[in-house]
Amino acid sequence: MRTISILALDTASPSPAVTLLVGETAFDESLPSDRHASEHLLAGIESCFSRAGLSLSECTRIAVCAGPGSFTGVRVGLATAWGLGRALDCPVESVSTLEAIAEAARSPARPRLAAALDAGREEIVWQAFDMTGPRAIPLAPAARASASGAAERAFDGLPYASVPADLAGPGSVLLEAPVSRALALAVARRPADGPTASFAAIYSRPSAAEEKRGAP
Repeated sequence: MRTISILALDTASPSPAVTLLVGETAFDESLPSDRHASEHLLAGIESCFSRAGLSLSECTRIAVCAGPGSFTGVRVGLATAWGLGRALDCPVESVSTLEAIAEAARSPARPRLAAALDAGREEIVWQAFDMTGPRAIPLAPAARASASGAAERAFDGLPYASVPADLAGPGSVLLEAPVSRALALAVARRPADGPTASFAAIYSRPSAAEEKRGAP
């Protein structure tokens, strides 16, 4: 029986990493938290497979954070996942970075929680999730809010996780594992239907050109 090997890529969050999940064993590789993350992505993937004693051809599924997050990181992650998926002929699943952060904070004590990221311009982007099933389920669309006092006003009284932890002030749930590992575990519990992801990037706000045209 073929061992399930899930490669999860997170180049979108402020703490980028790569995880290879082989059965129940996770092999993590942290990436630089600056713009050099993309330069180390392929080496990180290679390191994970080497440590696991597997070849890249033994990958059975790829998962990737599709944003919101670093503009360059989102594009690099999606492009890499698409290229590997085509080369290996394996399914690829793109997942919201906010959903992956929520999965990293998963606990039976938190049936509902919020996840947050920096949206720039002194704002955050956040989303609330139901965590009672095998995968986080959004309770509402992602929204932007002022980063000042966000924990008190924006999260509807829910516990919340953010990357970095102090993004919205004190009180964030501390993440004990990389977001990429949480992503791999979530996809292992319940992979998405369909053979391939849509590869649509998720951004926290419109581009400057779109905003000039009146995009919200």
